[in-house]
Amino acid sequence: MARLMVVLKPKGTTSGEELIPRLLPTLALLDTEIDHQGKLHLSGLLRVPPQGLAVQLFADVQPQADGPELDVVLMSAEAMTRGAPQTHQALLSLIALLPEHAADLELTFRSDRDGPLPRRERTPLQARS
Repeated sequence: MARLMVVLKPKGTTSGEELIPRLLPTLALLDTEIDHQGKLHLSGLLRVPPQGLAVQLFADVQPQADGPELDVVLMSAEAMTRGAPQTHQALLSLIALLPEHAADLELTFRSDRDGPLPRRERTPLQARS
């Protein structure tokens, strides 16, 4: 099963509830069928031409110390052992549309380039007094 992820961070100060709407124009251009949309979550389905592979899309707002981020996951039944080329193409299509249609969301992580999990700066625990 293929699972690819991108993390998007707003360029300015914003509330988490504003992030899903900012992604919608890009998803519309990908002909994403939205199954569920809430203030902090979205799920949908897109099909990758020409074979029409079904790729599930999940977008979740995650709170962070420096402000909210939007985690977008693409999943399909395609095998990762072969590199999941169709799912990867869906990820690349999403990334390509972001600068023009969601310019205020900055790509800060992509699993196909940066690894399987987002890297975060570790903050040492404060010593108890």
